[in-house]
Amino acid sequence: MSLLIFNAGSSTLKCSLTDATGEQTFARAVVDRSSRPATYVWDAEGKPPVQETGEWSEPRLAVERIVESARALIDASPHAGAIETVSHRVVHGGSRFTGAVVVDASVRAALAEVSALAPLHNPPSLHVIDAAMKALPNVPHVAVFDTAFHATLAPEAYTYALPFEWSARWGLRRFGFHGLSHAYCANRAAELAGRAPEGFRVIVAHLGNGASVSAVDSGRSVATTMGFTPVEGLMMGTRSGSVDPGLLMHLMIGCGVPADELQQTLNYSSGLLGVSGLSADMRAVLRAAKAGHERAALAVSMFVDRARQAIGALAVTLGQVDALVFTAGIGEHSAEIRAAICNGLECLGLELDAEVNASARPDARLSPPDSRGIILVVRTREDLMMARAAFACTAT
Repeated sequence: MSLLIFNAGSSTLKCSLTDATGEQTFARAVVDRSSRPATYVWDAEGKPPVQETGEWSEPRLAVERIVESARALIDASPHAGAIETVSHRVVHGGSRFTGAVVVDASVRAALAEVSALAPLHNPPSLHVIDAAMKALPNVPHVAVFDTAFHATLAPEAYTYALPFEWSARWGLRRFGFHGLSHAYCANRAAELAGRAPEGFRVIVAHLGNGASVSAVDSGRSVATTMGFTPVEGLMMGTRSGSVDPGLLMHLMIGCGVPADELQQTLNYSSGLLGVSGLSADMRAVLRAAKAGHERAALAVSMFVDRARQAIGALAVTLGQVDALVFTAGIGEHSAEIRAAICNGLECLGLELDAEVNASARPDARLSPPDSRGIILVVRTREDLMMARAAFACTAT
């Protein structure tokens, strides 16, 4: 059998066609809606990639094109079997979902209820789920949640210092996100270090357009920077990260900024984009900073400073750091940002080999042999974690 894995983002739709366990990938697809016309890339194993442009912004059309490509590959391949399960990444599962679940009408309705808490990701995921269930109506569709990994947080880590009655009545708590990536990278770090997960203490820095840092002890999340929504924590591509609540109240009460405009701005117009005034893409912001653009340079410095602070705070939570992992778009590909963040982490026993870091590609060790804690760059495998979760969900 084959498994189709959908990962819907705010501007992209990624998909993998794998075997049942996710260990063997037959093809990958990416629909990029960040520019017009949108692009569709289908990259099947052993064949040159196929790239098309078109109006792929509507999820139904993108999903139909992917399913068409997958079926054609299956018909021509001696290895790939018929699609028997579809796995969907959903960013926010709310309080109800702490593990993978087969999507039915009640699950679909519950996911719609929490969409406002992750406006960049949950709505696109729901659109893709609807389109995929229409295109493949006779197979189970499994929702896998980014919040699930952080369900192990202790009460002191997930409870906000608000009236307890509010938290109980409205389900207010720190959920945490990027759980699929954090879980995979923590386990992969143990493998690369030649250690068992038990007793292994890892800080995972998932740095991309969305960014978060987590502390993982013995394979369990014990602290993370994102909170009730994915806005809290680090500065990101378009999201502000943590901002003084009093400042936000001042904007609404003192400056007359409507709540819906404030929500839109915090999610879509802040972060690297808001500070630099140029782009949410770290590559573009770095280029501008090197060319002397002051706001771009400020945006880079702010991003680095907040990430370093988070790593330091989580190191204290763990008590000792056995490994620091960089992953996701920026973490995997920007040696410059990795080096800037690590500048000053020597006090935590984390030393970076600048020469190795400059040319490293995932999965690799970036620290010298005598560093007390190791620094790694790891290619995240959310698709593998989704495949495993979907397989476990449908096998029971």
